[in-house]
Amino acid sequence: MSNWVKDLARRVARKTYPRLRSARRQTGDAVTKRPFKTALVKQALDVFGPWSGVLWKDTSPERLFDMWPGKAVYWELTCVLKADWYIIPQTLETDYTRDAIRRVAGRAELTEKHVKNITPPEDIPFSDYDVVITFDPILSPPKLSRILYAYYVQEHWDGIYAQSLRKPAPNYDLFLDHMMAAPNRLRALPQPVSFPYIHDHRLMRSLFGSSQQEAAWVDWRTLMTLAMKQLGEAWCPEAQAELYRLQDSLGIEIRCRTSNQAKTYGISDSPQWGDAAHYFRELAECRYYVAVGRIAGAGQALADAAALGCLCIGQKDKPYHRLLCHPLCLCKGMADMPRRLRALRENPELQHEVLAFQDAELLEHFHVRPLNHLQSAIQMKDPR
Repeated sequence: MSNWVKDLARRVARKTYPRLRSARRQTGDAVTKRPFKTALVKQALDVFGPWSGVLWKDTSPERLFDMWPGKAVYWELTCVLKADWYIIPQTLETDYTRDAIRRVAGRAELTEKHVKNITPPEDIPFSDYDVVITFDPILSPPKLSRILYAYYVQEHWDGIYAQSLRKPAPNYDLFLDHMMAAPNRLRALPQPVSFPYIHDHRLMRSLFGSSQQEAAWVDWRTLMTLAMKQLGEAWCPEAQAELYRLQDSLGIEIRCRTSNQAKTYGISDSPQWGDAAHYFRELAECRYYVAVGRIAGAGQALADAAALGCLCIGQKDKPYHRLLCHPLCLCKGMADMPRRLRALRENPELQHEVLAFQDAELLEHFHVRPLNHLQSAIQMKDPR
């Protein structure tokens, strides 16, 4: 191991191991001070989430994928909370709606054709729930209610996001900020609060655990960056050439999904039911995950990889990367990545340390802390 790695490892250890011991003392059971029942509510033209309303008692973690095309962003949230899903008619036109649906020819018709079990808001039994989480502020919650109403904003570039960072939408109690720019402490209701997408690495590995191969999954945007292409462009021969060049340079097999990247939100002309589960299985087979370059958003794909047990190389300008990546695996930029990946591959002891670090950070920041926010907010709203 090179001297710079040894020196940094010693300095990191002094800061890291106390954090690991603290996080290991916290378990998923510790957050459940009082059981709560959750409803998740989305609009009919929202491409995220399942495309059919479904109660948890009528499905399972595996069966959810059969009605879930595209990214499985809220799949772990659903499983952890054992939540019921409701789909309501389209009531709010957002910047996200215009980008995901309106600007794509035929996308509205495709969605309307395949979305099932739509329920008018007045027919949802809200009184059966302790927590109602919506995707965008699509409901008009009652002013006096014991139920906790919270919402995510689907895209951080949507105008609703900036408004919600200042103050939650009328009669909502919490704005759940997946970009983590909001305060990370819950002080009073209503308020915006830092709230990443929920992850459960034990669930992920129980369903998708695989014998890992000496291969690196590289985010397609890293290869587009190397090819000097814009992220909105289709996969191209230049990006494919960069994949081969990077593979030769690093001396490791590179894997990457390229077929869906040109389709906005991963939605093809015919919904690919179960595709997210196939993606998780493919990703879980890789020992390493690399995401550097022009990576959009908070860095959710790296969190998926960490939950599956991949050893992750990320970059400092992404909030999820900063939380999850071991300091020896966090890059300043593209040029920093090769030596950090080589150092990780050459050191089995470091690999064990990195995995322990990632698991502890996932548990603390993407499971225990956000669920504690919900629990605390429920008690603020209804202190019985």
